[in-house]
Amino acid sequence: MYCKMEKITCNFPGSCAEYPAESCHSIFECDPSITSGDYWIKTSSSPQQVYCDMDTTACGVRGVMRIAYLDTSVSDTCPSNLTKYEVNGTTMCGRHDTSSTTTLPCDSVTYPSQGVEYSNVCGRVVGYTHSGRNTCAFWWKTASHIYAGDSIDSLYTAGILISRGLVNNRSHVWTYASGRPGGSSCGCPCGDGYDSPDFVGNNFFCESAPYSNEYQWRTNANVWHGNDEYCNEGSDCCSDDDGRPWFNV
Repeated sequence: MYCKMEKITCNFPGSCAEYPAESCHSIFECDPSITSGDYWIKTSSSPQQVYCDMDTTACGVRGVMRIAYLDTSVSDTCPSNLTKYEVNGTTMCGRHDTSSTTTLPCDSVTYPSQGVEYSNVCGRVVGYTHSGRNTCAFWWKTASHIYAGDSIDSLYTAGILISRGLVNNRSHVWTYASGRPGGSSCGCPCGDGYDSPDFVGNNFFCESAPYSNEYQWRTNANVWHGNDEYCNEGSDCCSDDDGRPWFNV
């Protein structure tokens, strides 16, 4: 691959706004030894500075643009649409109201793609469960839940939905569902739970962690982490993808 190095003030494509690169991946292809960091790339309007991850291999290629990053072990700040919870020395970001998931809609956070064209989306989520909540992995068939339904705008799961597009015209990307173990219809589909809605299909990870009637966060019960910590304790872990907790679509 030929990489032009012709700018006096910029050492390589992506190093300044005057010399933007085609993409994060093109920067990596020019120099596979380059480190992750902020670089300038072309967009549909004007050059934008974005964070390029040159190390992650879970996305199928190295050199990907990162548009969202939230790690509460590094920063205890949560997006404004989410609430910060601190339990047993662990900081988490979650819904504003944890008292019920059957009568309240979801809380959401939007991360812009900066007008950058892209062909696929990848990422990962690791979360914690909350015992005592009336939750189902996929409860879209349960008529008693007033927000339940089989559309992307309904409360079809207890977990995290990742979507793309405009607010009123979103497309489903991936769902991280949290089920209840023990042979319940609120469990994961690979157990005794409901199947996923058609618009979700197989693009989901579902895991259930130890459950109790005590109303509390379980910071020792990570879900979607991929190491199957509770899968042999009567809990369900549904995945046809060995890359869990990473998805790539």
